[in-house]
Amino acid sequence: MSIKDFSLEGKHIVIVGASSGLGRAAAIACAESGAAVSICARREDKLKDVVKTLSGNNHGYAVVDVKDVSSINVGFDCFVDERGPISGMIFAAGISTVRPLSVIDEKSYDETMSINLKGALFCSKAALKNTRSIKNGSSIIFFSSISSYNTVGKGRILYSTSKAGVNGLMRALALDISSMKHRSNALLIGSIKTDIWDVDMVTEEQSAKYLSGSLIGEGEPDDVANACIYLLSDASKWVTGTALLIDGGYTLTE
Repeated sequence: MSIKDFSLEGKHIVIVGASSGLGRAAAIACAESGAAVSICARREDKLKDVVKTLSGNNHGYAVVDVKDVSSINVGFDCFVDERGPISGMIFAAGISTVRPLSVIDEKSYDETMSINLKGALFCSKAALKNTRSIKNGSSIIFFSSISSYNTVGKGRILYSTSKAGVNGLMRALALDISSMKHRSNALLIGSIKTDIWDVDMVTEEQSAKYLSGSLIGEGEPDDVANACIYLLSDASKWVTGTALLIDGGYTLTE
């Protein structure tokens, strides 16, 4: 193995939910590693801003609503037409709400599951549609959470359930796509402060508790982006069906 195994030169990477936060950091890291990057999300203004920050060229975006399967399919077809077969996909889209059982209703359930789980499934399906859309030996990465197996506080029922579903999707998909040497993995991400943390989702007290709980200091978006580079690169060509824990040791003390 050499450092070249970690390069993304010649690869086309699609990042879903790249308009902000961890998805944005992953897009920047992929471009810096030599990939052609296609990003999608709902906010066109933010997507344009991200594309402007990407090093290199042959990057682009599409406005995609992951709750809408037809929107997903149109976006992915556009990416393949513009930049060729996909070498990897990161599903970074997601919502996180704090909602106790007493106030969970069908609308809030459907909203969370449509974005966090349904979106993950149908973006994977779009990427893996046929040999025109994806190269052999490609890599699918799902952003999951430590909340999928070790809840970090009350009111996380919907979020924890959706991310546990993502873990199951990742493992089942790894088995189904193995004949084409494709890989499927997930990142179980701890508490990293990004713009998904707002006053309606996490209180200041909760934020301080989560962010101070790491054994080795506060995590940064680049910590997640670096793990993505590994899982997208040829350095991880024998890694599939794995949930990689990235939490700075938080769950060791819980």
